[in-house]
Amino acid sequence: MRACAHAERGRGFTLIEAMVAMAIFAFIGVAAYSLLSSTGRLKESGEVRFRALSGLQLGMRQIEEDFSQFAGRPVNGPGAKPASALDASPEDAVVALTRAGWRNPLGVQRSGLQRVEWALDEDGRLLRRYRKDLDDLDPDETVERVFVEAVESFELRYMDEKGQWLEEWPPESGPGTAASASPASPASPASPAGTDIGEEQQVPVAVEVRIKQSQIGEVFRVIPLR
Repeated sequence: MRACAHAERGRGFTLIEAMVAMAIFAFIGVAAYSLLSSTGRLKESGEVRFRALSGLQLGMRQIEEDFSQFAGRPVNGPGAKPASALDASPEDAVVALTRAGWRNPLGVQRSGLQRVEWALDEDGRLLRRYRKDLDDLDPDETVERVFVEAVESFELRYMDEKGQWLEEWPPESGPGTAASASPASPASPASPAGTDIGEEQQVPVAVEVRIKQSQIGEVFRVIPLR
């Protein structure tokens, strides 16, 4: 009787018991892998959203700084023709403007005014470009920075003195339309050949900026100019 009991205890696992144990371990392994994979995807998604939000915040802050430092000084445009101080339909960009307050910590001999452009390229990247020289049209002298990617739309509107929102700027001249110069505009530098930069420029009362980004959605801001 004792020998029979000893043989019963040393028999080991049956095939069915082994298969059940393997199935349990496989289920636990799949569940653990799914949990780790889901955690990795959530982390990656969170990092993407954080980068997008940071880029939008930096971009909006830079746009607000550019417009708040607006200077009513035209520059040389394509073909050496004068381009408006604020141009809502420049070539290859959404808006171009002249701004003051260009910091110069190294004391380089250059103007304190800066010509900047904001653009949305075909890859959905929000770009800021600026010229190293205010009236230099050489594309090699243009500096470009990407602020945020996966941008679906980038739109601006401009408020005139009557409180109307316009899609274009400068507005079309009509009877009784008067040019209004920015009270904060600095004195204009010497006029380059072939341009009339002494003419006063119309300045919108405010600018509305709308940016739609795929991960964050749409954000907007109204920036007063005067």
